[in-house]
Amino acid sequence: MKKAKMREVNFYAYETYCMVRLEERPEAGTLLAGCRDLALQVEQTLNMYDEDSELSVMCRDYRPGQPYEVSALLYDFLDISLNMARLSKGAFDPTVGALVKKWRIGSGEERIIDEKELTSLINRTGYHHIRLLPGKRAAMIDIEGVTVDPGAVGKGLAIDYIVHYLKNNHVEQACLDFGGNLYVMGNTYRIGVRQPEDPEKMMAVVPVKDRAVSTSSWYEHYFECNGRVYGHLIDPASGKPVESEFTSVTVICDKAVYADMLSTALYVLGEENGETVIRSLREEKGVCVDYLAERAGDGKVVSYSDALK
Repeated sequence: MKKAKMREVNFYAYETYCMVRLEERPEAGTLLAGCRDLALQVEQTLNMYDEDSELSVMCRDYRPGQPYEVSALLYDFLDISLNMARLSKGAFDPTVGALVKKWRIGSGEERIIDEKELTSLINRTGYHHIRLLPGKRAAMIDIEGVTVDPGAVGKGLAIDYIVHYLKNNHVEQACLDFGGNLYVMGNTYRIGVRQPEDPEKMMAVVPVKDRAVSTSSWYEHYFECNGRVYGHLIDPASGKPVESEFTSVTVICDKAVYADMLSTALYVLGEENGETVIRSLREEKGVCVDYLAERAGDGKVVSYSDALK
């Protein structure tokens, strides 16, 4: 397909710069405004740092063992997140919010959490504490103090909503970039994946069409203490920053929300267990996934194509 003349909108959301670009057409300005509004709606609903967001209000106001009715958007987020948590056996877990807020990695005010405090926070963590009630469009949480973190879901979910909106409006060519969470629609783009240790070098260049790309790595947000680097991704089991067998994981997938979640899950799980989750996702949801990752230590780049399995 020949690349058309494009128009774009840029805005700030999810603590990053976001861009939506689509083919030139008479209603392009209206469509771009609609894309921006959708992205901001998702952020405003799911922002755990905004005490007035629907997610924050839920985490503050729910009562253990009692149904808490939520909007369709928040229910969708919870349903998708909890399903990935189940498939990954908790390696991906949206209930790590209290841990994420306490570590504050990337804020400039990080500190090492002692074991006693970690134990207390871990006791308020666990996706199995949340049960969804589809008939009531409600969530039921069985303990106090659970904080849900949308950090590995929100951008991907927003991108999928926007792609659905664009397709419903018969847009054929578009490109979205939400702080490195990408989606390419209608044409093939060559996407560079940076080398974790050197931002000036590319680890790989991958062709992408009608698919999403998401990368998780230690370099996105981190701090150093006593000669050790602490990345921003939290291992739900230990409550500490992940010590991964990978330095970087890039996932390519037809759904941006799964690319977003899986890049985090694979970074926690590693190669063997991660590929088990990918196969389960294909069997349950029909979602095919490719990924490439750099191993810590030897720097070897490993790749996996679900379509070839």
